[in-house]
Amino acid sequence: MGPLDGVKVLELAEFGFVPSCGAVLADWGADVVKVERPSGDPLRAVMGAGLVADTGEFNFLWEQMNRNKRGIAIDLRSIEGRAALDSLIEWADVLITSFLPSARTRLRLDPDDCWAVNPGLVYARGHGQGQRGPDADLGGFDAVSFWARGGIGHMLTPPDGPLVMQRAAMGDGPSGAHLAGGIAAALFRRERTGKGSVVDVALLATAVWTLAPDLVSTTVTGTDPAPLDAGNALPNPLIGSYRTRDGRWLLLNMLDDVRHWEPTCAALGLDALVEHPDYADTELRAAHREQLHSALTDAIASRDLADLRADLSTRDVIWSAMASPVEVIDDPQVVANGYLAAHPDHRRARLAIGPCQFGDELPRVRSAAPEIGEHTDEVLAEVGFSPEAIADLRAADAIV
Repeated sequence: MGPLDGVKVLELAEFGFVPSCGAVLADWGADVVKVERPSGDPLRAVMGAGLVADTGEFNFLWEQMNRNKRGIAIDLRSIEGRAALDSLIEWADVLITSFLPSARTRLRLDPDDCWAVNPGLVYARGHGQGQRGPDADLGGFDAVSFWARGGIGHMLTPPDGPLVMQRAAMGDGPSGAHLAGGIAAALFRRERTGKGSVVDVALLATAVWTLAPDLVSTTVTGTDPAPLDAGNALPNPLIGSYRTRDGRWLLLNMLDDVRHWEPTCAALGLDALVEHPDYADTELRAAHREQLHSALTDAIASRDLADLRADLSTRDVIWSAMASPVEVIDDPQVVANGYLAAHPDHRRARLAIGPCQFGDELPRVRSAAPEIGEHTDEVLAEVGFSPEAIADLRAADAIV
């Protein structure tokens, strides 16, 4: 049983961002009903368009964003379909939507419209640039609103290029998790007040939060932060990137150089540096950063990653190799903590689970993502529609 067991969520959203929020809520035990247009969420076609890896008949992106949900299809542009939606709004505890402000107004799906039907409804909306300002009604995907407009792409692209592009849905997942957390807070508030409220997350807001150290410093200095050069010798030699003999990148990141200096030197066979008077404390090590950076570079470059791993992992050293996806999916910590969960209908596929876990029970993929309209009759019956009324809606092309 998850912490949101018994919570009913109505999802009116497409593509990645807000549906990823629905996936997190479903991971937490909520009953999430996804409402699609009769032709289906356009996310279904993204893999076929060549924008992500092609996994054949298994549409991994659709499954990642929509597992553990039930799916219905309603034509909200029809009078009959929009009327049927009110019964679902009345049923729900939470409504999540990615519709733009103009579309919500046209469909009578603004918060006040929904609260007229269900005053206790938690109304959550996700969007590109925010609900206020001149660009509130502009569409936005994470590559534009999060990566480009939010400054992240600029800070990660070398000054002389080439342009670094984000990977698929890099802004969608974090933004969806933020929205899910906000919904949980709004549900707690409703327990105290009995009233619904609005939860609002934008891809641009997630970018600002993600890039906060650079953006906040910029508010003080008025200039762009200097780009990070992986080859620079930092004052603390225990922070930086180094290359192994077999060509792998190894990252050290130890802010407390006092605690980690001796074990790092021992792991790298540099015990002589510990006793050397030039490196006796933090200030001296910073003053001799170039020599220490060279010493660590040479020591790491003389050994293969497997050999280094054996020594680094047995000492108080904070480090990691730059892992590839093939390595991440079988990382012992990823496996032990269930960060990827088996798909019920595919013998190899594992889906990424929402990052927040509760107690000792690991989240699991209880059901595959729905087909278009797979649960339409089932859900409408639950909210009070008779078989005859459902047949009438289908005859009017209001549902699939």
